[in-house]
Amino acid sequence: MTTVFFFLLLALLCVASTYFLCTIYAAWRFFRQPVLPPPAILPPVSLFKPLRGATPALYEQLAGFCRLDYPCFQVLFGVRDPQDPAVAVVKQLQVDFPACDITLITNPVIIGTNAKVSTLHRLAQEARYDIFVISDGDVSVTPDYLRQLVPPLLYPQVGVVTCPYRGEVQTPFPALLESLMINTAFTPQVLIASQVEKTTYAFGATIAVKRQCVEEIGGFAVIADYLADDYYLGHYVTKVGYEARIVPLVVETHPSVSTMSDLFAHQLRWARTQRMCRPVGYCSTLVTYGTVWALLGLLFFWSSPLLSLLMICVLGLRLLSASIVGGLLLRSSLTWRMLWLVPFIDLLSFVVWSVSLFGNTVCWGAQLFHIDPDGKIRPTIASNPSLVRNPYPAIESDER
Repeated sequence: MTTVFFFLLLALLCVASTYFLCTIYAAWRFFRQPVLPPPAILPPVSLFKPLRGATPALYEQLAGFCRLDYPCFQVLFGVRDPQDPAVAVVKQLQVDFPACDITLITNPVIIGTNAKVSTLHRLAQEARYDIFVISDGDVSVTPDYLRQLVPPLLYPQVGVVTCPYRGEVQTPFPALLESLMINTAFTPQVLIASQVEKTTYAFGATIAVKRQCVEEIGGFAVIADYLADDYYLGHYVTKVGYEARIVPLVVETHPSVSTMSDLFAHQLRWARTQRMCRPVGYCSTLVTYGTVWALLGLLFFWSSPLLSLLMICVLGLRLLSASIVGGLLLRSSLTWRMLWLVPFIDLLSFVVWSVSLFGNTVCWGAQLFHIDPDGKIRPTIASNPSLVRNPYPAIESDER
């Protein structure tokens, strides 16, 4: 039995080493793909920004979308609760950017369990232009954001465009950990997948989609009951015959978890979402936890020269991959400074991965939701009485 375990660890360490090398190559290949030059005439764009709540940084994050270097665009903000503090932020933007076409929509009609999609459905009714760009409220962008994102949609066969993202939150500590998880684990997986398989999904941090494609799949109502609305929007658009593209544009997201329990619940929700969307691919990520296999080897076979050498190589390659992909290619200064936390993140991610294999419920705010096998969610009995009276709380899907 010990011999079997030894060779199993040996194999896992070899596979993990190969994976780390592949992430470096895949990320390098992804970011060296040619960027389409902006055409002489750029189509007008309707920007959708569903919001809930207001952090101290929200104004500046949203102001970046009002300063975009793009010929013609409108910004549509959607807030479910008219008393939400995000409303005041948007109204201040309307005052500060009078030249920008800003519209605020509140209290959209709920059409499904995912209230963010209800907001998108309402914003689409107010959109004047035929290219929709959807992004989460905590995303920051550079002025050339639309100039990099929109050109691929000018090809008739392309229906949806998305892009990777990085986290840059330094405080509180749980938000810093989540930023590092995005930069050194999730986004590298996305980049390697983009190089080995056809893209059939999108990421909520940024989605550009043609109005025609949304209408062909049946509108936003089709995804109104899905937990992973961003994934299924891309999935359904490709299902009707269009292509999805991931462009080498990196936007910045700002995780807002404040406690370790919030972090764990947030990560578990993402993990179970990924498991339901892509069960085979998700389970196969087991082999990528090289740090875990190295520590197990150190614990049980520390006297083996072969395994010890391989463990050192795996840990070194893990840190090298994190620094090149997360630090150099994603341009995350946070990753460079906090590289020493990567082994701890790997252990935490492995715990989340293990727990996510069991159970089909996710915690969102004060309520639990059950995920059905088809990826749709339905509320369980709420712990908050007000949520029982309103079975569809304001769900805002975040970046994964």
